[in-house]
Amino acid sequence: MGLLARIIGNETGRDDTARRTSPDKSTGIAYDAGLVDRLKKDHQDLVVIYTAIKTAANEGRFHELPGLLTNLKLAFQTHVMQENVKFYVYVQQHYSHDADTANFIFDVRKEMEGIARALIKFVNTHSTILPTRETVANFQAELDHIGAVLMMRVQLEENRLYSLYQPA
Repeated sequence: MGLLARIIGNETGRDDTARRTSPDKSTGIAYDAGLVDRLKKDHQDLVVIYTAIKTAANEGRFHELPGLLTNLKLAFQTHVMQENVKFYVYVQQHYSHDADTANFIFDVRKEMEGIARALIKFVNTHSTILPTRETVANFQAELDHIGAVLMMRVQLEENRLYSLYQPA
């Protein structure tokens, strides 16, 4: 709904924004109709940064890596924070009555903590110790591994996890 429609109400004469975004009573986290689209956009942005890192390393532009790695870390941490604060809290409460789904959400969230630690360790290590022509193969191997894990994770989130985010 556009700004004007929100100001004057929808075609029925009512503004249903409050109903769509009212907070869950027990968590205080409101359903956000645009959240999943923003999280998917984050994924696209992370792929762009990852690709820039890979290209810089392949082309021997090692001096660009610290800034690119910092951008990756910041974008990733921002994404994970949004998921933790807005997504996971909401869906865990929403599915608290469904043990199988609640366990799936818990497991996926826990797995993300491990992925986050590995990515941050990689970034911190390679932001201070730049690869050289002699060590770039190891850097690229680590980067490829992280990229593969992240792509699998993005597919899981976009194909299964985000479908659980529904209005209460």
